[in-house]
Amino acid sequence: MKLHQHFIVNFLLIFISTLFLSTVVSYFAIKEINLNQYKSFIKNQIELIKVQLHTVKNIDEFVLHVKQKTGNRLTVIDDDGVVIAESDFNKNKMENHGDRKEIQIARAQVDGYAVRHSHTLNSDFLYIASQTYFNDKPIFIRLSMQLNSITKEFYNIWIKLSLIFAFSISLCLYIIYRLSQKIEKEITKVTSTLDDISNKNYHSVVNASFAQEFFKIESHIENLARILEKRAKQKRKYTAKIRLISKQRSDIISAISHEFKNPIASVIGYAQTLLDDPNANEKIRERFLEKIVKNSHKISNMIDRLSLATKFENGDLVPKVIEFNLYALAKDITNTFQDKHKDRIFTCKGENLNVLADKTMIELVITNLIDNAVKYSQNDIEIFLENASLHVKDKGIGINPKEIEKVTNKFYRSNTHSWDNSIGLGLALVKYILNLHNTNLNIKSEFGIGSDFSFRLKNYADT
Repeated sequence: MKLHQHFIVNFLLIFISTLFLSTVVSYFAIKEINLNQYKSFIKNQIELIKVQLHTVKNIDEFVLHVKQKTGNRLTVIDDDGVVIAESDFNKNKMENHGDRKEIQIARAQVDGYAVRHSHTLNSDFLYIASQTYFNDKPIFIRLSMQLNSITKEFYNIWIKLSLIFAFSISLCLYIIYRLSQKIEKEITKVTSTLDDISNKNYHSVVNASFAQEFFKIESHIENLARILEKRAKQKRKYTAKIRLISKQRSDIISAISHEFKNPIASVIGYAQTLLDDPNANEKIRERFLEKIVKNSHKISNMIDRLSLATKFENGDLVPKVIEFNLYALAKDITNTFQDKHKDRIFTCKGENLNVLADKTMIELVITNLIDNAVKYSQNDIEIFLENASLHVKDKGIGINPKEIEKVTNKFYRSNTHSWDNSIGLGLALVKYILNLHNTNLNIKSEFGIGSDFSFRLKNYADT
């Protein structure tokens, strides 16, 4: 059912219940009021009859006279219950009235009354009896009155009440119908707004104008729309991030595959050559074996880097802090690179500086920074200590300002370079290690001019 139908059904139930209760209550109330009035009226008549009894000579004529004047039935009953005078019926054919309720009450209390239905006249009667004396003998004078007037009065009142209720219910049904139309209109606004929100129109509003409850609904819907809009934005960002991660992961897997493919292919090629020609020249054999060992070391180093990066991410490595000379360590690493790259010039300048740090980790930091400079530049590389900071400076292509904050991310590679040089773990490892030492990697770079990577460690003299 629709909303107004629910209202109408429930209202009709309330109306019918109210009408029924009103009918019952009004009927008994009217009946009780009229009975009390009739009792009082008939008692007064009985008292007047008692006053006149001492003058009565013929009792039968007297009861007929009373009937004629009052319209009420008068019955005179002796102490044994025998009817000695009756205004409406033949007294000789009437039963003994000693067992009548009103007579029994009057015998005990002087006055008694009862309400009974007369099957002869098919109507309710009020009987009132009073004990007195006639010719020095105890008798009962009983007057009765038909109660049809009570029913007639009730019907008159009930008709008036019905008309009032009929007008009231018509008015209420009209009001309910108009009210339900307004509510339905507001509900249509709500459902329309919810449809808009479901279609991702988060700025749609209800514009409630009927009741305070709809203003509350409007407020809740607006809050819901804001929450959904925020979640939608977060979802879009998360989806974009997932797509980026997926693409990066795909590129990383491709890069790692490519990086491992070359040394593995070299190992397989040289090894297969030696297997196919066991009598190869000794110098060629030694050179091939050196190539196999070199590429095997390259594969091992890449695996070690991947493993080391994972351990740093998981927090499995804790620095073993000792005192050592940072300049001396940088000088040794520079000499190693100079011996390895004869065609490049490496310079290391500065003063002795004792620091507290994990020497192995810092050695990896300096090695990765110099190795990074070697890969991304073709000119001289300068390593120097200045103001307690170690710098690795190259004159390479430099870094795009938009990419400076990204170059230390794991597996990140600049779009200006191919994947042939690295798998993008060097600077990520540097960042992990320096974070463990409560310091940061500072990067200054000018695109097309060169880059300067530096970091500062805790001076032993300051402890």
